[in-house]
Amino acid sequence: LKMAEDEAKQEGSSRMAQLPLPVTVEQPGTLIMLLQSPEQPVTLSAAKALYQFAKDGGEGNEPEIIMHLRGALGDGGGIPVVIKLLTKEAWCGADFEVQAVCLNILSRCAGEAVADGRLILRKRNGESCQADKNGEEKCRLKTVELGGLKPMVEHLKSEELDVAGKAAYCIACHALDSPVRLGIHILGGVALLLQLMSNKNADDGVVNQAALALSTVLQHVEAKDELYRLKGMKVLIDQGLMSDSVDVQENAARALAYAIEQEGNLKDLRRLEGIDKLIEMLAALPDTDRVPNDKVRQSVSFALSLSAFDSECRTEIRMKEGLRALSNCLASEEARVQEEALMALANCAFDIPCKQTIGALGGMKNGIGLLSNGELSVVANACVALSRLVFDFMSGLDFVEEGGVGQLASVLSNYCKLYDQFVESKQKHVEDLSKEDLDQEAKKAAQDALEKLEIPDLRLGRAILENCKSCAEQGNVREEMRKEENFFGNMFRMIKHEDEIVSGMACQALANAAFDVEGRPMLLEMNAIPEFVKCLTYKDVDTQLSAARAIGNFAMDSYGRQKLFESKAMAPLVAQLEAKDENGKDAIEPRRAAILAIGKCASDRSSAVELCDIGALSKLLSLMDTHWKQLGQAAEDAVERLLQKSQSAKLWLRGEVDFEDRTSDGWFDMGVGRPYTSLTDLQKETINTNREVLLADASQDNRLKQLVEEVKGECASLGLTQIILDKRDIASTDIKKKCVVKIAEILSQRLGGSILYDKYMDFGYSTEIQRCKQLRKSNVVWVGDLKKAGCRHRAFLFKYLCDLVLPYLCRLERTKIERGAHVGHAWNVVKFFGDVDQEGQQKTYTVDLMHNVGSLYENGTDFNPADEWAAKYQVKEERNATIFLTSHPEEGCVSLHFAGMKLNHGFLVFSSRSLIALKSLFVYLMELFIVTIHQA
Repeated sequence: LKMAEDEAKQEGSSRMAQLPLPVTVEQPGTLIMLLQSPEQPVTLSAAKALYQFAKDGGEGNEPEIIMHLRGALGDGGGIPVVIKLLTKEAWCGADFEVQAVCLNILSRCAGEAVADGRLILRKRNGESCQADKNGEEKCRLKTVELGGLKPMVEHLKSEELDVAGKAAYCIACHALDSPVRLGIHILGGVALLLQLMSNKNADDGVVNQAALALSTVLQHVEAKDELYRLKGMKVLIDQGLMSDSVDVQENAARALAYAIEQEGNLKDLRRLEGIDKLIEMLAALPDTDRVPNDKVRQSVSFALSLSAFDSECRTEIRMKEGLRALSNCLASEEARVQEEALMALANCAFDIPCKQTIGALGGMKNGIGLLSNGELSVVANACVALSRLVFDFMSGLDFVEEGGVGQLASVLSNYCKLYDQFVESKQKHVEDLSKEDLDQEAKKAAQDALEKLEIPDLRLGRAILENCKSCAEQGNVREEMRKEENFFGNMFRMIKHEDEIVSGMACQALANAAFDVEGRPMLLEMNAIPEFVKCLTYKDVDTQLSAARAIGNFAMDSYGRQKLFESKAMAPLVAQLEAKDENGKDAIEPRRAAILAIGKCASDRSSAVELCDIGALSKLLSLMDTHWKQLGQAAEDAVERLLQKSQSAKLWLRGEVDFEDRTSDGWFDMGVGRPYTSLTDLQKETINTNREVLLADASQDNRLKQLVEEVKGECASLGLTQIILDKRDIASTDIKKKCVVKIAEILSQRLGGSILYDKYMDFGYSTEIQRCKQLRKSNVVWVGDLKKAGCRHRAFLFKYLCDLVLPYLCRLERTKIERGAHVGHAWNVVKFFGDVDQEGQQKTYTVDLMHNVGSLYENGTDFNPADEWAAKYQVKEERNATIFLTSHPEEGCVSLHFAGMKLNHGFLVFSSRSLIALKSLFVYLMELFIVTIHQA
């Protein structure tokens, strides 16, 4: 060989050495070494051999061979070599043939099978793709990391269209991740791919690869915007949809589908009559000349399904007989065509006219028939379509008549069985892992089995339950669903699903059953309330809304309210008044539903008291002032319902308890000037100087119980019976008045007797209050313990006793005075049915419990003047004081005069105007003091 080289040098010429290399290569790493040869034939042969290395292998072991290749390229440093061969710095120089083979190698390693548009579409629809497990992602990211995208995009400009086409295909294989799509867009890939599609010299294969690449790159939002700026919709329609190649049509339609997710591209689609062309490509109308192609139908149906999110497109599809074409596609034997056609019909069914047209075309019957399809994705889309087609009574009737209830029940039952098997297997593996005597190898096997365990298709479960929800919203369908064996039982099974979305959909479906009188007992028997309570905490607003509505429906009868009370549903319901959506924003409708549910729960006293105790009243009062009108009115109504059953809360908020408000054991008075607090929390407070809380509860207070018995006995001796209570004549009214007087006298004797009006200041009872606090070790004073008490305590106890003996005849009022001796001052007003003036107006009387005990002071009507002692006893407003200052310089003093000032029970009460006057006095005295000092 050396001699030949020397001879060649002498002759000034070069010769090629033909070396025999019959070598069998077992590892791709050997070929990677040959790729770095400076001689083009060697590099090309090595590249072809490397590509063939990956291509060889049967169907069963192909993934394994691909993994070996990827390992050699990625871990063995082969990818940088292949990328360099795509550039001008290649060892063998820039060579089209080598570049074409290298692009094929990168495509193969990046996941050639995944680049198939139909697989991408399946992955988008939630189906698992086994190719993900073969190592493509690692190779894709390695290629991108080493700068491989730039030469790929550059080769789109290649004069060799075969290289450009392979570059487009390689881009399609790599553009499966959002960052990669963005990188291709930044490098100008969208414009170059459009140019490649528009190249008149490009054959259908090259155009097809460009369309396929666009179908992946256009899934990025910035790529969609770039397409709009480049007016790319015209290229996709003219060069793609109108092509003679079905492969080009398929990929162009898919690229168009992703593009129209941007509003500008959608407008261009309508402007360029793209809807017409898509409908024509379905080849499903009687007058078409096209030959149907299932792949084209699938991608076109996908494009129509996305366009149908726009109302104008839905209208155009309906007017151009697109609904008929899509309905005819349901008869295809290809499951994927059925799947996408169903989704397109489902999206069109957002409009009432489209719903009606689809129904008239037999869409309901076709959809129900596809519920029994063997492909789960078809079943899922059929459920979604049917959920939108069942929207009123008549469509519900069609669903029932076509046997939809039975088919849907069967689909739900099958899914429940799959899920039960999953739960059972998962539980078994968890139990195996918890065994202490299990060796490491067995634990590893159990752990691997647990990780490989796959939950049943979540998209299918959600679609089934969405269909159940829409059907259960129609009363006639709901009735048939109740007749179907274990239909609602299976829905209840799904509300316990570990996936929150599936569980939430089950909650929404099952909540509709609570609307019916027949459905509520069935749900209560299932113990559904705790599950609805759990759903209140979900992030999904619709689930929160449905759960709150269901709880409100349970509260429509006493048995349901009792079950809610026992299930401790009140606290979560109150928390729902501050509901947020998944983005942390205020959720208005769930809050409103919770308010309505609280209003219904407040029909029982026990529930109303608990709701007030756990903060419902305070939160509702704040919502009354909100700027959301739909919340304010509902909150106001709920507050009224709470106050009707919780007299303690009404006294705290309104300062009064009306004739119709009948008190009972557990009634308490917190006084004024403090936030509402539950009785339990009040009893836990340590003894302090705060105003005492009054409690009337004869079930615990034995002295109060004895007083109640005494009052009942005395009233009975006066002739009071139930018959007398119901009568309204003069004789029965006299008996009732005598009973009021007797109750007042017994109460006064029990609580320290009477005192003159002007001597009220001397009627001290503070020591007695402290004694009672110490007796119970609490600030809560049991009224039965009191031996001496003022107006507030007497009025409180009088209302309690009257409601037991003379129900609906006594009212308790409290003054609004917040300073002085009359803070919390209260009095009672009584009335007697039949006791009216000459014009028929009801007379009312203020009861004197403090001074002239038993006296009834008439409050007056429009025709009868009020007794002057009624206003004196009530003391509804504080007296006003005016201060006059008179200076006497010659005597060196200042005289102070009070005008319009009266003593109230011996205490001097100042109004706000009095305080202003006192401030003026203080300023005057300071000025006088300064002048005096100056003179001195």
